[in-house]
Amino acid sequence: MIMVLQGRQRQQFSYHFDQLFRLRHQVFVRERGWSLPSAQEGREIDQYDVDDAVYFFDLDDNDVIQGSVRMTPTDRYSLLADYFPHLIENGAAPRSSAIYEATRYIVLPPRRNRQDVRAAKTRLVMAVVEWCLQNKLSHLQAVVDTSTFSTFVEMNPLTMPLGLPHPYAGGKSAPGGGDCIAFRWPITLQVLEHVRSYGEGAAQPFGRPARVEERHEHIFN
Repeated sequence: MIMVLQGRQRQQFSYHFDQLFRLRHQVFVRERGWSLPSAQEGREIDQYDVDDAVYFFDLDDNDVIQGSVRMTPTDRYSLLADYFPHLIENGAAPRSSAIYEATRYIVLPPRRNRQDVRAAKTRLVMAVVEWCLQNKLSHLQAVVDTSTFSTFVEMNPLTMPLGLPHPYAGGKSAPGGGDCIAFRWPITLQVLEHVRSYGEGAAQPFGRPARVEERHEHIFN
């Protein structure tokens, strides 16, 4: 099941958010070796975990997170604009009320075989694209490690790089630094169909993504 929550619901859904922040600490701090000053008490929380952030949780039957991604409105909160503006080399403005930014993307199905990972990616990303369509956004943007960029291109051939890859400070796997790239997806039905097609070879059929529960009052103020 895909569940969609807002940051302002952290206390109401404390079980899910505490699980998420502990998982982020495990993945990004302990496994990837990111130096994140906001990591505390085994939780990874940063300045973009705000009330207006939108969180997608892919939950199994026991309410355990199999995947998650955070979305923020770029006119107020943008990692790309704040820390990686040099990744934009095509003149695009990094902030817009019609563009949301995806960060802290995690996909961890119980079985790590190719089919289950592909199915988990499709389930989560389809829910995100459908949400963007429902909220009449123009684009979705992200900053990703260059080694993972090809996956997003395979998922959606309309992936638009905003510039060339550039180095960033490293972690355990890249003590001297790594490379990252920024990209955008247009929010269209065609993109949704591309993601659906990507998932057709996965372990389960994809007529639509897994059941989505969106629990919030209003997305926009």
